[in-house]
Amino acid sequence: MDTARDIVIIIWGVVSILTLLVVLGISLFIGLSIKNLVSTINELVNTSVKPMIDTTQQSVVNVAGTTQFLGDTVVSPVIRVISIAAGVRRGVGVFTGVTSRLHGRGGKKS
Repeated sequence: MDTARDIVIIIWGVVSILTLLVVLGISLFIGLSIKNLVSTINELVNTSVKPMIDTTQQSVVNVAGTTQFLGDTVVSPVIRVISIAAGVRRGVGVFTGVTSRLHGRGGKKS
């Protein structure tokens, strides 16, 4: 009985050592796979995503510049001209009373 017990303990120790080696091998394989995956993802981000982000940022800068240019060269002068025209029309209307007569006639029409 003592011999059988010693044989079982020796077999159990050998199996435990083999199991430990297999688990270490699998852990090493998983670790190297994760390292390769991270490297591949970093390369993908650097080669395709970053240039796309840079292009998008440049487009935003171009749109902002175009908006500023249009505001300075088109919209502001148009607003200024319309404001002057409205001011002149209102001034003529105040001095001549034309606008009050037109509004008065329009309101009395029935």
